[in-house]
This record gives sequence, C-alpha cells and structure tokens, in this order.
Amino acid sequence: MQLRTLTLTGTDPARHGEQHGEAFRADIQAAYELRLRLTLERTDLGTVDNVLALARHHLPLLERFDAGLSAELHGIARGAGLAAEQLVVLNHYTDLRDLGLRDLRTLNAQRGDPDGCSAWFVDAGGADGERFLGQTWDMHGSATPYALLLTIPHERGTQVFFTITGCLGMTGMTSWGTALTINNLNSTDATVGVVWPAMVRRCVAQPTARAALQVALDNPIGSGRHYIFADEREAFAIETSGTRKKQVWSQTVADGGEGSSASWFHTNHCLDDDIAAHSRVLASSTTVARLATLQHREDSGQRPTTPRGLYDAFKDVSLPLNPALPDDAATCGALVMDLRRKEVLACAGLPADVAPLVVHLAPLSR
Repeated sequence: MQLRTLTLTGTDPARHGEQHGEAFRADIQAAYELRLRLTLERTDLGTVDNVLALARHHLPLLERFDAGLSAELHGIARGAGLAAEQLVVLNHYTDLRDLGLRDLRTLNAQRGDPDGCSAWFVDAGGADGERFLGQTWDMHGSATPYALLLTIPHERGTQVFFTITGCLGMTGMTSWGTALTINNLNSTDATVGVVWPAMVRRCVAQPTARAALQVALDNPIGSGRHYIFADEREAFAIETSGTRKKQVWSQTVADGGEGSSASWFHTNHCLDDDIAAHSRVLASSTTVARLATLQHREDSGQRPTTPRGLYDAFKDVSLPLNPALPDDAATCGALVMDLRRKEVLACAGLPADVAPLVVHLAPLSR
C-alpha cells in the first residue's frame, strides 16, 4: 500500500488544520466512525453521547497545554466537517479506550488492544557513526488505509510525522534533529490528559531531546505510553501510566562527538516495576515475544547498523493483517528517522512488503 503524503503551507495553525481536514475529509470522517465504533466495543461507555462527553472534557486541557495545537485540531474538525470532540475520539483513541464508566480495575482484563508498536534506537558510536530511531506502527489493522506522512513548516525548519488522516501526529522528527517514538502501554489508572498526538507534536517541536523529555515530564499524560526522545547528542526513554512517569534509560554522546555505541528497544510491556504495577498486558499480546526477538538480534550481533537496516529488521516484529479480523492488531506502517542525515524512511503496511518512501527534511529557508 502506498503511503500518502501531505505538505502544509503557511504559518497559521488553524489554517494548517483546515488544509489537513479539507484534503482528507472523507477519510477523516470514516476514520472517526471506525474509532468511535471501537471505543464503544472496547469500553463500557455504552453510548455515543457518553463517548463524546468524555472526549469533550479533553478540549480545555488541550487549549491550556498548547493554544496552537488546539487551534490546529479545531481546524481539522472544521475542514473535515466534524465537531472538535469527534476529532478527540480520532486522535486520543488509545487513551479513551482505557477510560470508562466504572473503575478500570473492575473491568474485564481482555478489554483493549493487545499490541501497539516496537521501537528501537541505535547509536553506532564514534564521531561519524550512524544514529537512528524508528518504530513499527501497530494498531487496529483497519487503520492502515488512513496512514499518512505529514510535513509541517515550523519557525525552526521542517517537521515530518507519521500519522493517520485527521490526527495531529503520532511519531516524527524535525530538520534540526529532534525525534520521538512511542509505544502503547495499557494503564489501569488512566485519567483525563493532554490529547496524546498533541503531546507528540509539542515534544517534537522542541530544540533538543532533553527539552522534549521535559515537556512530557511536566504535563499531564492520560494513559500508558513509552517514549524515546533523541537528537544528535542525547537520547532518553520514559514509561508512563495515567498517573506516573519514570525515566528508564538515557544515553549521551561524549564531548567531541565520540562515544561508545548504544542501543535501546521496547515493545508493549513495562520494564519499570512501579509503572508495571499500574499497567497490564493482555493475554493475547505478542509484546514479550517481540522484545525477545529484538534482544536476540542484539545478543547475536545482528543489531542494525544503518537506518535502512533497521527498516528491514522490523520485518521480524511486524504483525500481518488478518483479513478476517481487520480490527485486530496489525502493523499499519513504520517510520525510521536518520538523526545525522535528517531523513525519514516510511511506509504504510508491512515494511517487508514495500521499499520505504525516503524524505529529506529541508533546513529552514532564510
């Protein structure tokens, strides 16, 4: 499947949103209906009115968190002919899915999606070594037709995000080298938080990985997620639940650009005991097996040495679509970010099935 692209123009966030909504109106409406159905199936919310009422509570928090991203989300809604709370359902599905009418600890343990992405950061070491970060995008397989590579101008340069139509951005990097990946973690303490694609956008827009990390640490996150933040000199990983955050890894290039090689990978279960105590792994999840696959590659000397090598390696942890059960977890795409060359390799569907689309992030024009 070919990955679609959209390049926004101008500097007005509201108009950015309108361009996005107008370009993919039918797809955004269809993706909203899909995720609304899944929210109703996988929560105890019961009615559309309950889902939208819960989604509506997230809008004031988004406005306080980032007025520009709030304006962009409202612009997408206008362009697509939807209400803003309907865009929250589309953007924030994985966190809304962890909320309900009753305490989550009393709900059926099988509620939710069993999987959600494999991420890997690699620094080959040395002043001229490769440094790259990537992830599969594992979600309900029915999201695959809506995969989109979104390019957004910024006062510092260019930003590129892997996303689906109607969503602000799910993973991405900038022309100045700040990059981020995420993995879903199923929280038992989910709460109302910042619409998570807005968190991704705000973090990636920071000048450095350290600044991006601080944004995530300083602002409310609604449910569980693992983040990797990286730039040319530093990289950090955190795990979160709805109420807790913990840094679980970091790496810094030594002065002069020389340092030992480094690698960090993660799937969909917590490595920190405190965060794990507020999370759950569904019985049908492949997270442990996928982490073991990545660990075997690392231990057997098969760590990727180039961005394309990581893209190709993701075939080992990709989840094929089951046509009979399209809403089951599947790899809907992948994104690999080259922090030295400021390039991204992206695809829709399984990386093994298609050569990547390669996009160079242009520096700021003066």
